[in-house]
Amino acid sequence: MPTYNTAELRRQNRNRVFRYIYGSDTPVTKQDVAQNLNLSLPTVGQNLKELQEVGLLETQGTFHSTGGRKPRAIGVAAGVKCSIGIQLSKFHIHIVCIDLRAKVMAQLIVERDFDDTDDYFQFIASSLETFLDENSIDRTRLLGVGIALPGIPDNNRGIITLSRTLSSKDISITKLTEHIPYPCFVENDANAGGVAEWWNHQEHENMVYLSIQRGVGGAVLLDGVRYMGHHQHSGEFGHMCIVPGGQRCLCGRRGCLEAYCSTARISTDLGITREDFFEALEVGNPDYQKIWNDYLDHLAIGINNIRMVLDCDIVLGGVLAHFMAPYLENLRARLKAISSFETDGEFLKLSRYLSWSTCVGVALHFISEFIENI
Repeated sequence: MPTYNTAELRRQNRNRVFRYIYGSDTPVTKQDVAQNLNLSLPTVGQNLKELQEVGLLETQGTFHSTGGRKPRAIGVAAGVKCSIGIQLSKFHIHIVCIDLRAKVMAQLIVERDFDDTDDYFQFIASSLETFLDENSIDRTRLLGVGIALPGIPDNNRGIITLSRTLSSKDISITKLTEHIPYPCFVENDANAGGVAEWWNHQEHENMVYLSIQRGVGGAVLLDGVRYMGHHQHSGEFGHMCIVPGGQRCLCGRRGCLEAYCSTARISTDLGITREDFFEALEVGNPDYQKIWNDYLDHLAIGINNIRMVLDCDIVLGGVLAHFMAPYLENLRARLKAISSFETDGEFLKLSRYLSWSTCVGVALHFISEFIENI
């Protein structure tokens, strides 16, 4: 059985107190904390004092009194710390800043084609500095910068081993981050998106995040912990075969989900933007309606396969999620029609952060690390 000294026990209690308040959707009282954590009021009071002195907690009004002094409402202080998330894709750079509660403080999309060159990596760094300046983000409060891209990080070798979507492989993590003067963390884009969707929403005991953008990927979270597989390939849903001998995929094989449900099918393959496609779809363009029906049929097959194997909620994210709200019930109906089990399709949900999930998720790496060490 492990033994702890007094200082470590105090640190653990302080961390428990902060996590309890952090996990509450509304401010709490000292009495709430003491009762729910089974700690004495003096212990809770001392920890609250210490956490307020370092600016992590603040008084946010008072509650109604049943007699005597009104109890103070205590919550996490706004803006005390922040984190940056950057998503690299084939044609764009997305940047977001979040606070400790994963609330988006600022966001930006920069048009720039990916290029595995020092000039491109310097451009990321300069775009970040401009973003910080224009949004008056205090660098002393910045915990770090997370970078997500469609590839598989190999931290032992210091490279992104493969990114078919970016037409690159063996991208140096050092070169990617060396121009950024803040702590950096690099992650797969779909895994980052999964973290964002699960964060503070533990009603999902187990969850699959399905990212639909130019590349199709995902993440499997079991009790909130990412299941990575033996070779870090878990969640590569885009390369499950849904049509044997079907259309050619970027991976070189035929019939992959990505070949049928990449957002390129409804944008660059047609020589238009995604916005153009959905605007035309809304006014009844028959050619686009045919493409969209075929798209949804194949997407339903892929989602149904995932559901059959893992039997848990599936959150649909990536850039497609930004456009999917009017079509969600249609997709659920298709799932109901092909499922082997009785279902209303309610297991399929839309991402809370829509196309920003990846940025938020990779930024959360530093938020999580900070909270763990309070």
